[in-house]
Amino acid sequence: MGRFILKSTVFVSPFLLVLFIELFILPIDHFTFRVWEALSVGEFRNILPGPFYPNQEITKAEKGDIGHHFDFAVKREARWVTDRYGYRKKDTHVRRHPIVIVGDSNITGSGLTQEEILSEVLEKQLKASVYPYAPVRSINNFLKDKRFIESCPETLIFASIERDLLRLSALKEPKDRKWASQWMQIMNQNRRIQNVIVLLDRLSKLNMLHFLRASLRRCFGSPSINLFAKAPSPYGQMLFLQGAKASREVSKEILDRTIGIILSYHDIIRTRGSRFIFVPIPEKENIFHELLETRRPVFLEELITKLKEKGVETLDTQKAFEEAYRKNKTLLYQTEDAHWNANGVRVTAELIGKAIKK
Repeated sequence: MGRFILKSTVFVSPFLLVLFIELFILPIDHFTFRVWEALSVGEFRNILPGPFYPNQEITKAEKGDIGHHFDFAVKREARWVTDRYGYRKKDTHVRRHPIVIVGDSNITGSGLTQEEILSEVLEKQLKASVYPYAPVRSINNFLKDKRFIESCPETLIFASIERDLLRLSALKEPKDRKWASQWMQIMNQNRRIQNVIVLLDRLSKLNMLHFLRASLRRCFGSPSINLFAKAPSPYGQMLFLQGAKASREVSKEILDRTIGIILSYHDIIRTRGSRFIFVPIPEKENIFHELLETRRPVFLEELITKLKEKGVETLDTQKAFEEAYRKNKTLLYQTEDAHWNANGVRVTAELIGKAIKK
């Protein structure tokens, strides 16, 4: 029995040593090409308070989420800072944020450094605290968050990329889970417990194993770039997540359903005493439809028009993006990434700033 234990220990020890090196010696982002993968929560989403590991600060040279590990990929230095709740915001003791942006990975700022993300640009512009509650695909997470139930913002901005508008989640009745709220509060206040959970989550992600497997696949397999649409442009090789199918016609049923869900978001936020502003984000394929030789999509244009008719404060980002691109030749998206760039953020921030200052 003793010999079996000894052999087992000798066999397992190299793997334990490798895990020890990954968890305690190497930087948390060593085996990831973006900070996003390094900090995103995996198996412990129901325990940790937010989508990313709390109280982190990392600076990394990143590449786009579509064209990474290819010769034309553009390296960008991105700094990430997360607060005690695991959102991309410098930790603060501010109890009430006047403006909260609920949105997707564009609001989080994938591919952008901390100072370039929408909440930071808007905060500097308006001289008021702006909180990026992202990434989430619906408003349900925000509605049940105790922080924002106790301290409602003056303005709630709901932002979504065009493709996600087709599958928005309907409002859900919040469940009364007092024990869960108490447990979450303990997590938010105890950094030691959070550090242990983060270690367990990093262990479950097996980043080193995935890194080695991906490296071997790139050496011996076919290039993954073939999975995405690409087209030459004045800005270099342009990659698209969906390609031509992003311009497909949207049925009246889906349009009406989307309008109904956003209208319900608007109504419930208004009942809480907050102002509601809807900010749709045009798809990259939408603005560059000519490069893909597809028709100009009209879904977003129709959605904006109909929501305005129903009294929902909606910003016309479709018009603003088209004007910035066609009149000024402004590049609004990252060339080898599915997300907007600092210019796209700036154009949107100007629209929001004008609306709020009214």
